[in-house]
Amino acid sequence: MKRVLITMLVSLCLTGLALAQPQISGPQSGTLGPGTYLVVGNIQVPAGDSLFILPGTTFLHNGYWTWNIYGTLRAFGEGPDSIKWLRQNPVPEHRWGGLRFRSLTTASNLSYCVVEYGFTPTTAPSTDMGGCIFSEGSPLTVMHSRISFGKAWWGGGGICGHNVNALNISYNLICDNADDLWKGGGILLDGCTNVTISHNVIARNYSTGT
Repeated sequence: MKRVLITMLVSLCLTGLALAQPQISGPQSGTLGPGTYLVVGNIQVPAGDSLFILPGTTFLHNGYWTWNIYGTLRAFGEGPDSIKWLRQNPVPEHRWGGLRFRSLTTASNLSYCVVEYGFTPTTAPSTDMGGCIFSEGSPLTVMHSRISFGKAWWGGGGICGHNVNALNISYNLICDNADDLWKGGGILLDGCTNVTISHNVIARNYSTGT
């Protein structure tokens, strides 16, 4: 009887924690965090706007939701695993669409972040590149972060840069990513210039290409 009561109390506590998480979707700008947010729809950072993520912020995704950044995203953590983009539960239905940078003019930054289980399931080139992080011509810096368990249909399971001028990927752990069709299980660069890739640990990534 005591065991049943304890189980019920734990379940109620976990339910209460889940309900307490703010839910977000749609256009975002200004500042988010710290704390845990439940992502319940696609996220956009509109052109001309900036979104600042504070240390100690976690985003949990409960479905295939994508972050489309047309403005600027700046996420500066203060130590390992400080800012996180994760799936809510360890089930295929909670894989999400990754961080997709689409501004041609403004530079975004990720530092001391975790981005994992991003997924691109479609078959259209450039749309389905970059499982966890995809930059389509957008200047981007990714440093001191862990990019893992991403999967892309076309290439770049962890990170993909497509026609980017100014891309810095340094001091990261990029591991356990994969692509289904082309190449670049961990990192794929396509038509990029002014690129710095240094001091990364790139391990256990899988690609069907070279």
